[in-house]
Amino acid sequence: MSEKTKVTMSHIAAKAGVSQSTVSLVLNGSYSIKLADDTREKVLRIAQEMGYVHKAVERLVVRDKIALIINGLINHDPFIEAISAVQQAAWQHNKLLAIFDQENEPEHCAALEEEISGGGYQGVIYASCMTSQLTPMFQNLSIPMVMLNGYCPELPEVPCILPADKIGAYKATSHLLQQGYQRIAILAGELWMDAANDRISGYRQALINHDICPDECYIQVTNWSLKEAYKKTLELLALPSRPEAIFCSSDYIALGCYQAILSQGLHIPDDIAVIGYDNQSISSELSPELSSVDLPYGEMGEMALHTLLKITQRQPLLSLKMKVEGELVIRQSSIRPAK
Repeated sequence: MSEKTKVTMSHIAAKAGVSQSTVSLVLNGSYSIKLADDTREKVLRIAQEMGYVHKAVERLVVRDKIALIINGLINHDPFIEAISAVQQAAWQHNKLLAIFDQENEPEHCAALEEEISGGGYQGVIYASCMTSQLTPMFQNLSIPMVMLNGYCPELPEVPCILPADKIGAYKATSHLLQQGYQRIAILAGELWMDAANDRISGYRQALINHDICPDECYIQVTNWSLKEAYKKTLELLALPSRPEAIFCSSDYIALGCYQAILSQGLHIPDDIAVIGYDNQSISSELSPELSSVDLPYGEMGEMALHTLLKITQRQPLLSLKMKVEGELVIRQSSIRPAK
């Protein structure tokens, strides 16, 4: 072809034996339609050999693909931070992340498994929006897998990244004890969730380590709702020996707790201290500002991606079950007023 002749997509399509639309998808870096990896590589190679001038050819790098399967995604969920962290870490390591929202339907799971098996993926991160035991799925995949915010006893060989909820609850309760509070209650979440049980366990352990026997009257289980938190807080406030502080297993529970305390003409922290969990944005917007344990979703997401890359590079892992600690963010709600 003459050097003066401008190479077009149709020229590339003819030489590659594909349609012009296929060439357009490849050169524009679009993955909206599934194309075989060898087709993409062939089109890019021919375009470069023919001297096709296109920014996509100059900057496009053939990226390995990693699948992120998310169970139970809600758009406003704090777990979005973990997804964002995985995405950014993947891009930094020259990986293209494909995100799938998974439903617990056999047909849907089978379709996902088929897509990933034939899609040229380097690995899979199977994530749960709630810290929980996951149903064994995708075990027929012949590529590495890491679980994020979940685990599966039936697949002990699969690495999992989890929040250290027991340690977080221990930190929160210990902080209240260090402030001089002795009668400390907990508003827990539903007991079918690992996070709820781990936070109760951390709360109990902190009391025991400070020579305080946990009082079962101070352990109240909620369904995570604001209404239930409000109701359970009123029950705690009506006890003959009212708690001096309340550890809430989520910031949303803490919001209901705040409302109940204020409805009784009491003040936080003057009459009763409150501490939450999750460190959502609402924590710093309440009055007084709410102390809370941060959920380290961002760090967990990065760790999941790095763990998967280690497996693909055949590097040894120090542990198959990794727990990430969250920071205790101390604000006004848990600080004991000076007398």
